[in-house]
Amino acid sequence: MRVLEQARVADASLVIATTDLDEVNMLACILAKQAGARTTIARVRDPVYDTDLALTSNGTYPGVDVAINPEHQAAADIARLIKNPDSSEFDYLAGGKVQIVSYTVEPDSPVAYTYVRELDIATATLVAILRDGDVLIPRGDTAILPGDKVFVVGRRGVSSVFEWRAGREATRLQTVSIIGGSSIGYYLARALEPLAAHGVHIKIFEKSLERCRTLAEAFPRLTVVQGDPSDLEVLQDENAQGSDAAAVVDDNDQSNLLTGYLLKRMGVPRVAVSLKRTEYLPFTGPMDLDATVVPRVSAAAAILKMIRGDHVLSLALLKEARAEVLELLVSEECPACRIPLRDLGVPQGAIIGVLVRNGQVIVPRGDTIILPGDHVIVFTVESAREETARLFEP
Repeated sequence: MRVLEQARVADASLVIATTDLDEVNMLACILAKQAGARTTIARVRDPVYDTDLALTSNGTYPGVDVAINPEHQAAADIARLIKNPDSSEFDYLAGGKVQIVSYTVEPDSPVAYTYVRELDIATATLVAILRDGDVLIPRGDTAILPGDKVFVVGRRGVSSVFEWRAGREATRLQTVSIIGGSSIGYYLARALEPLAAHGVHIKIFEKSLERCRTLAEAFPRLTVVQGDPSDLEVLQDENAQGSDAAAVVDDNDQSNLLTGYLLKRMGVPRVAVSLKRTEYLPFTGPMDLDATVVPRVSAAAAILKMIRGDHVLSLALLKEARAEVLELLVSEECPACRIPLRDLGVPQGAIIGVLVRNGQVIVPRGDTIILPGDHVIVFTVESAREETARLFEP
């Protein structure tokens, strides 16, 4: 308590506790709250303290306003990707009304070597391109190249029509392999277990016999395989190469990357890998991995939302926070209110993807006027973030 007093937590607007011990984090938040701190956030990883919410749980523990479980959110992100196998990143905003998906442009795609202004996607907006590790905010004269990862925002269910343009055909999920019985593996198994009732065969590979017993008891409809998931022979014996999708979520980054690479070379069409360290992200592209999830990036998104205030309704981070997707609430007092989009002065490096007005999703054009109460979905790179956010600050 003396340390908290020295830090003057009684005057703090926000206290964040992210040590490696859940109990220390929770106790620090409880004491800070009792001392007068306005808002407290605790990182809570142990499933013993878990709730059924993926990232935050308001009011779960006395004195803890928001509990962040990075591994739980990472599992939720991977589950969304597996359930939507034709996109390599997937998220919802505006209470599920708006969806963000991404696709890798194949060499024979109809959109390869075309300009953005030539795209016929009136029901969605192409908001970003990831090319050679750089994030590009597209303009009309931006060319789309094979290998680009394109991000599309639109009404739920609509933006998925872009998949055929990117050159991918819809895939029916039949078999899924979860490589590693870590905390992420446990949460992922729980998220995917309902698929087993619809005929999807799900296997979990785990080295520890004790952990295998725990997983088998928790998920009786899933197949638990005891063996070293980084052992190629184990994967081949269990026909992991026949999976429609695989999630490599063990606790070792190097092992995850190697196993993910092996699974891709063995013919698994969709491989997602969890990483603890963002330093490895640049290597995932050349390895042809379909998706990577970094738990601490998910946690950072939740904390940033709290810091930035009530006008930021939700926030998603792209990869290692090189770009952000913001859901902003328009107030009467903000500079963007009642201004046509073409006159708004959105900075280079940012783009307004869609508006949600009275429950309806609107793909904006130059003459679209932003009104009070609108939910605005903005995609921005780091250099344009602050200038963009000021347009919507009351």
